[in-house]
Amino acid sequence: MRSPGRSEPYQKFYHVIKSKTFAVLLTVSILSISIWQIAELTEKRTLDQLASTGELRLNLYATTLRNTMEKHRHLPYVLARNDKIIDLLQNNIPAIRVNPHLEDFARASGALIYVLDQGGTTVATSNWRTPQSLLGHNYSFRPYFTDARSGQTGGYYAVGLQTRQPGFFLSYPVKDKGSFLGVIVVKINLEAMQETWKKSGEAVIVSDAFGVIFLTSNQEWKYTSLRELPDHTTQRLQAVKYLNLPLPTLQLERHSVRNYNILQLDTTRYLENALQLPEYGWRIHYLSSLEAVKNNKALAIIVATILSSFLLLTFLYIRERRQKLISRQEAKRAQAVGEINERLRLEIAKHQLTENDLRQTQRELVQADKLAALGRMSAAIAHELNQPVTAIRTFVASCRILLERNEVDKVNENLDFIAGLTDRMGKITGQLKTFARKRKGKVVTIELGALIYNVVRQLEPQCSKAGVALSTEVDRNCRVSIRGDSLQLEQVLSNLLHNSLDAVQQASSKTIKVLLQTTNEKAILTVSDSGAGISDEVMDSLFDPFFTTKEIGKGLGLGLSIAYGIVEDMDGSIRAENLQAGGAQFIVELPQAGQE
Repeated sequence: MRSPGRSEPYQKFYHVIKSKTFAVLLTVSILSISIWQIAELTEKRTLDQLASTGELRLNLYATTLRNTMEKHRHLPYVLARNDKIIDLLQNNIPAIRVNPHLEDFARASGALIYVLDQGGTTVATSNWRTPQSLLGHNYSFRPYFTDARSGQTGGYYAVGLQTRQPGFFLSYPVKDKGSFLGVIVVKINLEAMQETWKKSGEAVIVSDAFGVIFLTSNQEWKYTSLRELPDHTTQRLQAVKYLNLPLPTLQLERHSVRNYNILQLDTTRYLENALQLPEYGWRIHYLSSLEAVKNNKALAIIVATILSSFLLLTFLYIRERRQKLISRQEAKRAQAVGEINERLRLEIAKHQLTENDLRQTQRELVQADKLAALGRMSAAIAHELNQPVTAIRTFVASCRILLERNEVDKVNENLDFIAGLTDRMGKITGQLKTFARKRKGKVVTIELGALIYNVVRQLEPQCSKAGVALSTEVDRNCRVSIRGDSLQLEQVLSNLLHNSLDAVQQASSKTIKVLLQTTNEKAILTVSDSGAGISDEVMDSLFDPFFTTKEIGKGLGLGLSIAYGIVEDMDGSIRAENLQAGGAQFIVELPQAGQE
């Protein structure tokens, strides 16, 4: 087993190594992700730049190609209206008079020009002096002848039968008074433009509607197909257009990177920009080598790695310096803690002496508090019993007067009230046990209207003597039933009325009002007075035991506390609030019978 003396340093060293390793791994991970993000961003920006440059170059080459084609577009149209050519096709003059004329036009335009009769046979040509002369050859199978014979302008790229030179053939019908006589054909040589592309070192290709490349800066791609062609299509193109050339399929792979078309030709990858030339049925492609993307991405990774390594070493160096600083600070703190511990031992000894003195003082205070609590309890009992005793005195005086008047019935009624008050005095003392333990009285159904009438009836003599107007808005026979202890509820209402009676003693207008209202579920009892109201300081402690604003000897603050506990036991609520017109009111809400 490892001794306790070695275990703690070992664990500390292990946690240090573990935290350092975690920090290094986290830092390396963050830097690796950053390098990868930089490489991806560099690749995207380089691709965007290549695509933008490729788009500009593509539009330039497309414009050049269109201009080359269009500058010869008018030539067949002009020659078709030449009188010599019309006379030749009408057999009015021999070909020897037309051939030099065509030769002059060809020399000026750089194109090959020849005339076909109604059957597609060449009757005049600008190359009549050369071994590749087209005189006597039939080209009725060429699409440019059939287009012109149908009255349309012809346009077709093909390899010449005699010259073996590719070119674009423009044709136009020769007519006289609406009658078809023959066709003027102008062959445009595009090989010079192809050589220009080759010298520029850029990858440019032009493919026809079948995907066959016929113009390109790379001779290895010429007369190859961008997609595999069916056999019958290949045979037709070989017979009409490409003179038995094999037309193999170019080995390429096409895929998408960041929404760009990427072509893999041999071992080279290209970014493809393409533009459709609908007027000729061609498609021109500009291919940008992705070598720049590869080089820029590699350079970005190298630079980012160097910077990341520098940042990592800097971070480790700073962290090491910080750890050494923390170690020195911990050593200083350990020394300071030792000194503090020594001072604390001395302080503890002093506090133990002080604690003994405080305990003695506490025992004396507890004893004094017991005596004070006993005094408050005695005063509370006197406070609670004083109210029914005062009522009994009043009813006894009333009985004497009624006996003198010989009103025996009213005397008996007063005696019944006195008997009830004596019973209540015997039960009041039991209410003080609420502060010692939770005890509920006998729960019965109470007619709240009758209970209010009885309590108000007891308090009327005191109100009359004090000049207080006590009014009620409740029918004695009002059928508002609640569940609870009737004696406890009488005590609540009696306390509220006596508090209101005390509150209006100094008021100019002395009024107390008892209001009973009902909702679908609750009975709402309101006791309001015209006194001075309740201050904000008193409002927060109104229902606390032994809290009172009365003078010494006139109450110890148990009435509202007892009332609060009784209402709570009945699942009700009690609150106090000030009236805008002056005075205060207490609102007691109790659930009606069957709505508990």
